[in-house]
Amino acid sequence: MTRKRSAPGDDLLSKLIEITDAADPRPPEAVLVPITQGLMHAGPETTSSVIGKLVPVLLDDRSRWQRLLDDRSPIRPAVEELLRFDVNRGPGMPRYLTDDIELDGEVLPKDSITVSVVASANRDERMFPHPDHLDLTRTPNRHLAFGAGAHSCIGQALARTELHVALDILLDRLPDLALAVPPSELARRAGVLTDTFEQVPAVW
Repeated sequence: MTRKRSAPGDDLLSKLIEITDAADPRPPEAVLVPITQGLMHAGPETTSSVIGKLVPVLLDDRSRWQRLLDDRSPIRPAVEELLRFDVNRGPGMPRYLTDDIELDGEVLPKDSITVSVVASANRDERMFPHPDHLDLTRTPNRHLAFGAGAHSCIGQALARTELHVALDILLDRLPDLALAVPPSELARRAGVLTDTFEQVPAVW
């Protein structure tokens, strides 16, 4: 942040500093730094991690990859289904309740902490028939991989586009792509939002 402030460039962080430094009152650095960290994590890290997660799921069953090679039209619903199926496997998001909330006939008391587990919601059989089955043509698909309402990801349109383009390019350039190790040997990376893999060894 200090470097960008002293030598700004034509980039997002420099523009963010310019806008916030001109604000009245100016936000403290303790606010600006977490915003910057969020941009760096929620932007490139999550998208690259998700690409590294979705491709192994497709390659785990060769017929899935072949289906998209034969017909690209299901790429958009396929990406949505892959997002539903495996993108948020973490322990969930803690939320502090400032008021009593009634949920499904039960009152959750004020000052409680709840945990919203997106992975569980995305496998809810009341919303998704056969939720443990990966259906690349599933529609509608109201998954919560990007959150919902006021807490939905503001970058989801860009993320979806990046995933569509990345998958389309991989299918074009590496039609013979295959995992170099059994899926069971892919190790998950701890401590990141998307629960991605450490490595995805591949051959083509």
